[in-house]
Amino acid sequence: MMETYIGLQTIDAVIISPETQYESMKGRLIVQAQLEAKDIPYRHDRHLLSKAIELTLQQLGQRNTACTAS
Repeated sequence: MMETYIGLQTIDAVIISPETQYESMKGRLIVQAQLEAKDIPYRHDRHLLSKAIELTLQQLGQRNTACTAS
């Protein structure tokens, strides 16, 4: 991972499919969401991706607010 080379964590959150294993991704916000378009199985659905990004940003905001309040 790039963190090994630069010496710090650069990715705060990851959006992955529900089937993806994420146990090795420590210290990150993990959002599992179905993103695949129904009509073309290898393409992301823009609406689903937009909703997943919005959810991720909201959760990151809540996490950062909780950290600064502590």
